[in-house]
Amino acid sequence: MKKNLVIVSMILGTAFTGFSQKKNVTSAIMCAKKNQFIKAKPYIDKAIENEDTRTQAKTWSWKAAIYAGIAGMKTEEAMKIKDSVDVSAEIVHALQKTKEYDKKGYYQNDLRKIAGPMYNASINGGIEAYNNQDYKKAFDNFTNSQVYGDIIGLVDTIGAYNAGMSAVLIENYEAAELNYKKCIKHGYGGADVYLKLSDVYKKMGATEKANFTISEAKSKFKGDPAVILNEAQIFADNKEYDKAKASLEDALKNDPSNFQLQYAAAIIYSNMELFDAAIVAYEKALALKPEMEELKSDMAIVHYNKIVIMNEEMNKIDYTETAKYDKAKAERDAYITKVLPMIEARYKDDSSESMKRILNNLYGLTGQTDKRIK
Repeated sequence: MKKNLVIVSMILGTAFTGFSQKKNVTSAIMCAKKNQFIKAKPYIDKAIENEDTRTQAKTWSWKAAIYAGIAGMKTEEAMKIKDSVDVSAEIVHALQKTKEYDKKGYYQNDLRKIAGPMYNASINGGIEAYNNQDYKKAFDNFTNSQVYGDIIGLVDTIGAYNAGMSAVLIENYEAAELNYKKCIKHGYGGADVYLKLSDVYKKMGATEKANFTISEAKSKFKGDPAVILNEAQIFADNKEYDKAKASLEDALKNDPSNFQLQYAAAIIYSNMELFDAAIVAYEKALALKPEMEELKSDMAIVHYNKIVIMNEEMNKIDYTETAKYDKAKAERDAYITKVLPMIEARYKDDSSESMKRILNNLYGLTGQTDKRIK
């Protein structure tokens, strides 16, 4: 008889424990329905920790609702909770667990009601964090917005794009790759996303992937200046200046008034020591953006580099070939005379050490040592 009593008491004890945990869920729900989310939190937290209730979709659904309620509160108590707990992460986790246990989809509408406002809050919170240069927080918000978007039936490409940019800034390149590839998959962002993904691959040291991504972009967005410029940069980085030159010249045929293309062409020509072509490209670029006075300094450097080459070629002439030497020297001096006023005028606005050195060297070559700048 005593044995039976013990068994009965054990059964009663187990039943009481289960009832107690279900009571925690009930109490949490009652508080939540009155918008008493702070009061509901301890009840739902206890229910989540218990084996009997933690595997029920209902428990997780109400945890998501309660924490979402706290997320929207600005009371002192709510702010303390948000300072100590990543409320947004808890909501996302709760929503995902609800979906896991809700085999028949009873809580789909409840999840959508929670996820809708949280989606907007996450996008806005991500933008605010990004503008405040808190890129880790921005990344978390934009990552969460994609989960909320999925629940409400939205492919959150905006969140993915911004999560990619945030991920780059916290050097989480794998996450950046994942988010940018999602944008490409769903046709969001145009050529810009390909360029950003290519840059991520460069940062990862995956040069082949970077180049392939640019080739894809060039094929898909024919004539896009940004893609052409990026491709030209890759060629330049690899010292393949002929390829960069050909790509830029082809693009300029269709878009000669594009400043960036003209400026890039000027740099490539200069690197190839095609100084006359570089000067023409700089002049065209300056005509497109006359406010960019610094281009005049770039042109002065190109003129000087041309003179240096002329001087080197002159000095290679055998001393017995006097007429040839004199002709080369006359051509050099005539060119210096032609460009010197322009370089002197530029020095008035750009008195940098490099410009000073150029002027003094030119004065030395022409015997105008009295003009040398101290």
